[in-house]
Amino acid sequence: MASKLNKRRKQTNPQRSRTKAQVKTSLKGGVRIFVVAFVFGAGLFILTLGIEQVGTLPVFEVKEIQWIGLKHLKEKKMNKRFQSVIGKNLFEVDIAAIQKRLLAHQWIKEATVKKRFPNRILIVVLERKPASVEYEKENTLHEPLMLSGVAYLVDQEGLTLQTGGPFPAGLPRLINISPENYAEGLALGAFMQHRANVFIDLSESENLRVYFIAPEGKKQIGVLHLGREKHQEKWQQFLNIEADLEKRGLSSWEVDLRFSGMAIVRSEETERRPDTLYF
Repeated sequence: MASKLNKRRKQTNPQRSRTKAQVKTSLKGGVRIFVVAFVFGAGLFILTLGIEQVGTLPVFEVKEIQWIGLKHLKEKKMNKRFQSVIGKNLFEVDIAAIQKRLLAHQWIKEATVKKRFPNRILIVVLERKPASVEYEKENTLHEPLMLSGVAYLVDQEGLTLQTGGPFPAGLPRLINISPENYAEGLALGAFMQHRANVFIDLSESENLRVYFIAPEGKKQIGVLHLGREKHQEKWQQFLNIEADLEKRGLSSWEVDLRFSGMAIVRSEETERRPDTLYF
């Protein structure tokens, strides 16, 4: 009986030994994982704390704003607009807010803001390009032309860039522009560049008119009616008529090209009938 009991004990002891070994191994593994996790967490904490400390160093204070793409806008004035950035920690600079302020400027079409470590801000801008000078009519009657004293510098998309001069030379002079007719006015104006005495009136879509103003005294000397279509083709036709008007020495005239195959010229200074037909 005793021998059978000893035999059972001998059989169960190895099992108990293996169980104790497994528990011991498991405990060691858990301790090892805990130690690794603790060390990693402590290291991450120290690293984060270190980065925060490094980020507050004076070397990261913004010393300069670098600009690329400025043409009309002046760097000195733009630096003054963003003076609050200078001396600020580069890590704390909100480049999205700077970009939003830039795009709110009437002269800036596109803007990109980047941080350049350790202490610079880089700003790349694309300025809008002036395309025309817009005037407004004071009178509601067609003739004579009377313009308001204020003019506007306008870009290709019809956005006002500047109120009052001086304006770049060679831009077309347009009157009462609107989104519906602005492109047509610019296209025609391209043929009239460097003629400062010419004003294209876009007030009526049915009849685009061109006014000719004498440089001295701003007196109207002529008006050209181009109708609603084929404006560029009719302008080329008018150039031949204009040469004839100069030969006659007329100082006041009206040319109407709204009728197919003919031009009607009116002037009170000619000895012939007020209406002269050109075919």
